[in-house]
Amino acid sequence: MIKTATYAASEPGPRLLITGAVHGDEKCGTIAINRALADIDAGKLKITRGQVTLIPICNPRAYEEDKRYIDRNLNRYLVPVEKPNTYEAKLGNILCPYFAACDALLDIHSYTIGGDPFISYEGSKADERAFAAALGVGVVMTGWVDVYAAMGRGREKSKDEATGGPQYARRHGAVAVTLECGQHKDSKAPKIAYQGILNALRHFNMVEGESAPTSTPPPPRQVQLTHVYYRDNQGEFAKSWKNFEPIKKGAIMAKYPDGKDIPAPGDGFIIMPKPNCPVGEEWFYFGAEKPAEPPPVTAAPAT
Repeated sequence: MIKTATYAASEPGPRLLITGAVHGDEKCGTIAINRALADIDAGKLKITRGQVTLIPICNPRAYEEDKRYIDRNLNRYLVPVEKPNTYEAKLGNILCPYFAACDALLDIHSYTIGGDPFISYEGSKADERAFAAALGVGVVMTGWVDVYAAMGRGREKSKDEATGGPQYARRHGAVAVTLECGQHKDSKAPKIAYQGILNALRHFNMVEGESAPTSTPPPPRQVQLTHVYYRDNQGEFAKSWKNFEPIKKGAIMAKYPDGKDIPAPGDGFIIMPKPNCPVGEEWFYFGAEKPAEPPPVTAAPAT
């Protein structure tokens, strides 16, 4: 069973979807969403325009067991399945209608190695870039879809191999961002997640007495994701990498027992390294900084 809560105002506006615990060991979104639910129910946070749907726990069993997933990664191949044969496939069939129905999605996550929060988005669209920038996080990252299209495993079999909630929502016309709030158990992560929820509601002018900031925040630092690396056999990192740690072209990022090294393809950053990554799964990513540009001021999604 998946708990959902929807609040609809009398004034028309966008349909915002906010999701947490797509991965069961990422608790900060759940904590923040439950706090928002309590504030709405208590009248501390009043939805005055549009509709907001909140899903605190998208993967209940994995959440209870404090695991990333039960049978497979829910945030990969998150599309309707005619004959679901895994737990996550069954969840996907429940969740996909919510992703398809929204105008905007805030998908809240955390990650293994500690570091600052960042946002992942794919916005060639101006309104998605504006949504990402409005969340007030200093780093935004693009390129997820292109990297998996070029390097993802299983891409030969299905175009849906790297499809998560944001990608599925975009297929149905939504703007969508992923907010990565820091390390899973960082005490600051739920606060970052809650502020992200408030900023999303403010950006779309959906709450009473709250609006987008009158001053324009400094443009976020922009990183282009260019590579995804999977862990084969018993590979090890060349050192204990931090998220967004700089590295020079040719420097060794990881090694295998057979002597095979993985050098950096250019000057850039190690992104979301997972030291205890299971064999065959995404181990780390590589990206490079690109010039920042201020997001345009845009209207909320059409209702």
